[in-house]
Amino acid sequence: MKKHKLYLALPLVLGLSLGAGLAPASSADRNSTKPPVTTTFADGLLSPLSLAAGRQGLFVTQNFAGLLNKVRSQGDPKVLYSSGGPEVGAVSLYKDTVYFSEGTGAGGMDGLPNVQWIKSLDNHREATPRKIADVAAYEAKRNPDGRVTYGFRDVRDQQCLDRVPAGIPAKYKGQVDSHAYATAADKRTVYVADAGANAILKVDKRSKRVSTVAVLPAASFRVTAVLAAGMGLPDCVVGERYYLEPVPTDVEFGKHGWLYVTSLPGGPEDGSLGALGRVFKVHSGTGKVVQLASGFSGATNLAVSSRGDIYVAEMFGNKISVVKKGNHKARTFLETTTPGALEIHDNRLYATTHALPDFSGQTPPSGKLIKIRLR
Repeated sequence: MKKHKLYLALPLVLGLSLGAGLAPASSADRNSTKPPVTTTFADGLLSPLSLAAGRQGLFVTQNFAGLLNKVRSQGDPKVLYSSGGPEVGAVSLYKDTVYFSEGTGAGGMDGLPNVQWIKSLDNHREATPRKIADVAAYEAKRNPDGRVTYGFRDVRDQQCLDRVPAGIPAKYKGQVDSHAYATAADKRTVYVADAGANAILKVDKRSKRVSTVAVLPAASFRVTAVLAAGMGLPDCVVGERYYLEPVPTDVEFGKHGWLYVTSLPGGPEDGSLGALGRVFKVHSGTGKVVQLASGFSGATNLAVSSRGDIYVAEMFGNKISVVKKGNHKARTFLETTTPGALEIHDNRLYATTHALPDFSGQTPPSGKLIKIRLR
């Protein structure tokens, strides 16, 4: 439901204090004998929430500024595209083509129509992006999670549900909403992590046809007496599970047709409900979903190394974690302020940090793009 889903374009909905309570800028992995050495490629970025790295270079979006930038080793980031207002994000690369999203109306927060275009831009020749598909139009027609029940899905007593405070959706089906948050492109297809649709979509480049790969499973927590008292919930829901929308935030390629996906999920990300973020792998052909790891606080992005290690940006945990190949438990790799996006190229981990700006306007944008050489 729109009111109960995290939209990173409006993090203040969470009651998150962006100027206080954040971790130090960077701190070494406590389990490592030598701390990771970081190099800053760019700073002063406004909401760098998506990132792509390849032989074509480094590309970063400043989502709230509506900018797509190419980052050079020296000098200010070059503006490749400016939307003039709408959010720009979800950048990815395939050969010499850059893919990204441009959209409005996610969550109904900006009062504009829900439009989410997937676009492409030739890195060498084109000055104007090409439109591929509007995934919000697909969402309006198909609503992949429309049959999924969120909230107290197992509570059938309507009188009990009626006692749930108005600010907390008691029980509801997946609603029509689209927010193209991440993309991954290959020769024929652009895969989209749609945080609003709660689904991984695929877009055929040639036909521009949009279809659903998979709807992610809802996250859930059990309501304790203490939690119920703190949230003003009635006694009749104590012991029941509350199901949150999964909110996929990244999609990356794996081997043998598998995609790697992060799930935020919806709900407050202040830790009051626990660290509910998860990492899944989703088969691009069959739609099979397998959970790989859990316990992340605001899982907004991931990157997979050549060895199969999975690095996860925990935006509200203020750290980058790593799940080693063959394991299911994450450990801290680097403590850093609000990491937003991750990419691995040439055995180097690239990350954006300080990804959430100070919306009070009292301090200038402080987003950074850093590099860490992996061992």
